Amino acid sequence: MSYRNELIQVAAVAVAAIQDLDKGSTDCTFGEHHFTLEYIAMERIRQEKKWGTQHHSPEKWFTILGEEVGEVANAILEKDFG
Repeated sequence: MSYRNELIQVAAVAVAAIQDLDKGSTDCTFGEHHFTLEYIAMERIRQEKKWGTQHHSPEKWFTILGEEVGEVANAILEKDFG
């Protein structure tokens, strides 16, 4: 599978996790996805305002993604273990 397709799968899992947190399920109807994707679009706008337009190698993007996943793991640990 291509790098692009793998990233789409990562994004889809992130959307499912957000939906499960917000709604208690991963309902796949478009209406449910719409709100989650809107939040993601707003975050991208915030990031672009902060960092400007970006162009990185796949390795750099993967490093940034790994850092964000680490922040999620840290938030889970803080929630579960204080």
